[in-house]
Amino acid sequence: MDRWKTYVQQPERDLWHDDEWGNVHWYCCGDPFEARALLDTVMQAVSPRSARELRELVSRSDTVWNRP
Repeated sequence: MDRWKTYVQQPERDLWHDDEWGNVHWYCCGDPFEARALLDTVMQAVSPRSARELRELVSRSDTVWNRP
C-alpha cells in the first residue's frame, strides 16, 4: 500500500517522466504498478471485511492517480 500511495502523491512531472522512460529506482524499491496489481490480488484473497477496508484505502490513492 505504501509503494502505491507514495507514488501517486508525486508531482505530475515526475509521474509523466516515469511513464515515458521508466524509473531505474524501481529495481531496488519496487514498481508501484506491480504494487497496485498486488493490492487487487490481496483484496480478492482476504476476508470480505478486510477487503472492504483495504478497498477504501486503495480508492483514496486511486482517486489521486485519476485526478485530471
